[in-house]
Parts: sequence; C-alpha cells; structure tokens
Amino acid sequence: MSAWKRINILRQCWVKELKPGALDGRLWFSSDSPVMIVDEKKAQAFDDNLEKMEKKWMPSQEAFYIMSHAFVE
Repeated sequence: MSAWKRINILRQCWVKELKPGALDGRLWFSSDSPVMIVDEKKAQAFDDNLEKMEKKWMPSQEAFYIMSHAFVE
C-alpha cells in the first residue's frame, strides 16, 4: 500500500461531519499534539526492555486487517 493511500485512510479518521456551509468565512488551523513527538532511540530502548512474546496468529487479527484496509475513495 502506498504512503499516500495510508495517509488518506488516516485523514478520513480526522474529518468530522458538519452541516453544509458550517465552515464558510472561517479560518481554521490544525496542529499535532506534542504527545506525537517520539524519540526513536528512547522508544527502541524501552522496547528492548520488554519481555519477548511468542508470535502467534489470533482470529481478531483478520477482523482488524479487514477493517483497517476497508475504505471508500
């Protein structure tokens, strides 16, 4: 899946339905939360300290895959 397709999927999660014309004449700004700033080295160090888990398949993974890849363009 291309990066643009993934971005479009995420963008759909950010859009809220509004009445037609609700944004007329208004200027809006969007900014990321500081929570989204991640230090990759610290994150990797944290992950390295976690207990290793056995890889296995669960039925919920298929449902998650279907839902996360289903969208209307």
